[in-house]
Amino acid sequence: MPESDAVQCDSKGPLGQKVDAPEQYAPEVLFPVPRAQGRDLLGLVGALPFTGDDIWNAYEVSFLDAKGVPRRDILELTVPCTSPNIVESKSLKLYLNSLNFVRFASTSELVDTISKDVGGVVGSPVAIALCGMNITTSSPLEGALWHCIDDENVGEVPSEIMDTPDDEHLTIRQADPRRQESSFVTERLVSHVLRTCCPVTGQPDWGSVLVEYRGVPIDHSGLMRYIISLRREVGFHENAVERIALAIFKRCTPQVLRVTGRFLRRGGIDINPMRSIGEDVEGILGAPFPQMRVPGQ
Repeated sequence: MPESDAVQCDSKGPLGQKVDAPEQYAPEVLFPVPRAQGRDLLGLVGALPFTGDDIWNAYEVSFLDAKGVPRRDILELTVPCTSPNIVESKSLKLYLNSLNFVRFASTSELVDTISKDVGGVVGSPVAIALCGMNITTSSPLEGALWHCIDDENVGEVPSEIMDTPDDEHLTIRQADPRRQESSFVTERLVSHVLRTCCPVTGQPDWGSVLVEYRGVPIDHSGLMRYIISLRREVGFHENAVERIALAIFKRCTPQVLRVTGRFLRRGGIDINPMRSIGEDVEGILGAPFPQMRVPGQ
């Protein structure tokens, strides 16, 4: 591979700045963002109360094969939530652009290169998969497995609700909150009106939030009002999903919980954090649906 050309950006990274796309291999453009910046605001210190991954889908990955022929693929990048850093999204786009004119002997060499470079920035091993251009767009959301709460009757919504996230909206449907197995339900709930704001640019990020749990029934209208209260929330996608998961678990105490954020893509990349709380989440809720799509993705 050719020698790298440095792309200059300041200590805040390239997001929100005018930065030329590199045309030579440039791993140095990858910019780490410490997870602690967001988690300190959530009071998370020491061992994490959840498990999970951030799943990034990059739809504009292109490179040259061993003969110099341009190839294009869809890349799935999985970053464990235990990594000390995330990678800033625009820097990842710039990095992937820097591979557009790089010749790789095989797709394995491409995967190994990306794994090494991104893993070094986030401070943890990452998983890389090439999904092919025929990736399915079908979604279990289209069937009866999921219940959309967007049309729940939440009553009059005063504008001040949207000023500050308020987990007081989260309640259970039963008057008796005793954790009895006979009263537990398993539900898969989804809302497509999630809106948060980028902490760097201040621009809105749009997405869907998927809530899977087993426990005492959660009040759907209260959950919807809580999601509405996030409308001016400032934070990266990962922090938003962690906030939602922690709030639901604290207020509704489900036996197990899995929260997934499916955000709309920017610059050909979408970021999809998933956080699980409780023991044997997959045994109770089943494995996460692979490559789930929501409207707009």
